[in-house]
Amino acid sequence: MKDLQNLRNIGFIAHVDSGKTTLSEEILFLAEAIHRRGSVDGGNTVTDSMPEEQQRGITIKSSCVKFYWTVKE
Repeated sequence: MKDLQNLRNIGFIAHVDSGKTTLSEEILFLAEAIHRRGSVDGGNTVTDSMPEEQQRGITIKSSCVKFYWTVKE
């Protein structure tokens, strides 16, 4: 297990259509937790897994994702 001293929890709270899901996808992509960015309009993001979320292009339930961030020098 990684050292818990370096563990951070972050959350995104903002108005509807402000880009929370897109920001989450970008962070997961930059952390190399996913190999390609998903699209809200495409219905293929990591955090919007419910069929209704994918069809409507909105987030209905909150999601939690886990990834490891390494500083690249």
